Amino acid sequence: MRRFASYLLIAGLSVFGACSRSPQQREARFLESGKKFLEKRDYTRAVLQFRRAIQAVPADAEPYYQLGLIHEAAGRLDLAAASFRKATELNPKHAAAQLKLADLLTMRNGKAALEDAQRRALEVAKAFPDNVDALNTLALTELRLGEPEEATRHLQQALERLPGGLESEALLMRARLAQGDVKGAEEALQQSVRKAPGSAKVALVLGRFYLVTHRPGLAEQQFRRAIQLDPKDGPALMDLGITLFHANRKEEAGEVFRQLSALPDKIYKPVHAVFLLETGQRDAAIGEFQKLTREDPSDRSARTRLVKIYLVAGRRRDAEKLLADAIAKNHKDADALLQRSELSMDAGRYQDAQNDINLVLHFVPEAAEPHAVLARLYEIRGETLNQRQELSEALRLNPGLLTVRLELARLLIASKAANTALEVLERAPEAQKHGVPFIIQHNYALLDLGRRDEARQGVAEGLGLARSPDLLLQDASLKMDDKRYASARASLDEILKQNPEDLRALRALVQLYSVQNQNAAALTMAREYAAGHKSSAPVQTFLGELLVLHDKPAAARNAFMAAKAADPGYRAADLALARLDVSEGKLEPAHRTLSALLANHRNDPELWLYMGWLNNMEKNYPQALEYFRKVVDAEPTNVVALNNLAYLLASQTDRFDEALKYAQQVKELAPDNAGVDDTIGWILYRKGLYPSAVKYLESAAKGEADPAVRYHLGMAYLKLGDKRGQATLREALKEAPDLPEAPMAEHLLAEAAPRSN
Repeated sequence: MRRFASYLLIAGLSVFGACSRSPQQREARFLESGKKFLEKRDYTRAVLQFRRAIQAVPADAEPYYQLGLIHEAAGRLDLAAASFRKATELNPKHAAAQLKLADLLTMRNGKAALEDAQRRALEVAKAFPDNVDALNTLALTELRLGEPEEATRHLQQALERLPGGLESEALLMRARLAQGDVKGAEEALQQSVRKAPGSAKVALVLGRFYLVTHRPGLAEQQFRRAIQLDPKDGPALMDLGITLFHANRKEEAGEVFRQLSALPDKIYKPVHAVFLLETGQRDAAIGEFQKLTREDPSDRSARTRLVKIYLVAGRRRDAEKLLADAIAKNHKDADALLQRSELSMDAGRYQDAQNDINLVLHFVPEAAEPHAVLARLYEIRGETLNQRQELSEALRLNPGLLTVRLELARLLIASKAANTALEVLERAPEAQKHGVPFIIQHNYALLDLGRRDEARQGVAEGLGLARSPDLLLQDASLKMDDKRYASARASLDEILKQNPEDLRALRALVQLYSVQNQNAAALTMAREYAAGHKSSAPVQTFLGELLVLHDKPAAARNAFMAAKAADPGYRAADLALARLDVSEGKLEPAHRTLSALLANHRNDPELWLYMGWLNNMEKNYPQALEYFRKVVDAEPTNVVALNNLAYLLASQTDRFDEALKYAQQVKELAPDNAGVDDTIGWILYRKGLYPSAVKYLESAAKGEADPAVRYHLGMAYLKLGDKRGQATLREALKEAPDLPEAPMAEHLLAEAAPRSN
């Protein structure tokens, strides 16, 4: 019995030991699993494994380094830089992470980023004098910083340690070219050829030298020699194909790309299909993408590419079927589920989209991307608070998601929370803070907070990197504040030179004239600009909208019709014409215009909202209610639709409690909106709760010029026996005798007349 008991004890201890691995053991297991997925290019699963490794041992640099490799392989360079940076913070002696981060920093513009890269590469080179990669990276930073002599010295050291090193040879060529020594660069490369006549890599470098020095014929010879030496040399085949393509020898280029696609390396598999797509051979390209997907069903990247090209080709059903088949085979396929959710969003099937995203979150709860996709869904549905919450969660799971961070900051600024937006931006990885997109959003936050001196510094830094429209627009705004009108005009003109249809710049130009009290000149400018861009529907529509503001409806209609002539499918022009028709009482043509739009965009909440308004004006209240309900179902936080739905329910039905429910939702979303107070007051009036109704209606009347509010307030006063009611109603009847409330008001006045006598 004792032996048996001992056996049970030993067995129990063994099981316990197996179930309670140390954090380091769990990390090692997750790292090993993640690397296997990385080898298979299954990036989604690899990311999850490395994140689990981080949870096991948060202070270890290696999982972050591996995450960086995934992001780099997937082309997400900002995320890669953030991961490598975190690895170097945890372990400054992680040489591979330091060099990877330095390599990415050399791709950035800006002296600060290059000097940071140089410092990192130099530290690795000092710690590991024989590390050729460190010397090469160091030389590259020196080249970018304008130090070709230092770069040459370090490259010569690299070649002493690794004679014939391809990257070192290529960089040495660049260093000598930077010094203006074209002949010396060529002689050095020819010497390398003599030293290693059988080296395909040296031939490739020499070919690239000839391309840089504008000798494509000699470049082609060297690329072909490299391929002759090594028929499976992918870089040489790629360079030869591109050289032939640019020489307009597309048939020959196609054969080279076909040969390249046959190589075993997955990175080259889609090259020929992309070539077919670029040369207009869409059906043939789709055939090749289909073949790649069939040959390796586990290659999710290939499937993703095929889905995208199906959509470009208008073959939506094929895209949906491909994803449905993938999900049928593996109901936990997160990539397929996310893609399907995005297709559902495009089709207006929002609940289907949410169901798929919820499944992904169930299967991979630690993934950030599903939260970002869910945020887009909430954006479409107008659920801003939920959108912000999902963006925040995506950032919590992956702080390196720059686009998510910028979108969250934009939303916060729009909701008057610029201070919070600035905090969100300041928590970005350091590597992201010197990029143009970050600087632009940071400037917007500073401008909203009135911190204009800091914004000026940000604009200057950004313009030193790129003359982007956003930065130029910010520059113009600051100069307008400083009354530097000519300089502001120059910035706006630069935007329009880049993109003549940039309506933000055109509106800013109108503002520039306005601050100088030159409104007539603004209209003249707009007319002249539109005359010079007759084929631009956006510009013609812009002119029409400005003419409406200047109370010139006939001229505005001509501008909108010119926009339609330029682009018959330009939606903004159709909507503008419909609004103009409504303002002129031409409801039938407005109805025709909106119905035609709705026929092509059946699931568009904006058009449903327009149709609701129009049917309300036509007194087709049941149809108006149906349209407003559709908008609310699709966008539960759409304040305008909710308010209209509540108002109609109170005015045209006896469903007062339902109306009050919707109105109270609007009050929560827009507490300071006078129109909402009017709606609630009117509902309470209809329910017979006159004292409460007056409270809301008086609040609405303070900030609302709509005569309907005075009708409602006057009627509530009369019901309470308040003498102000008669005067208020008579004023409303005089101003707007055609409103639906007018008959009710006249009836109440008639009832009140005997009492007053």
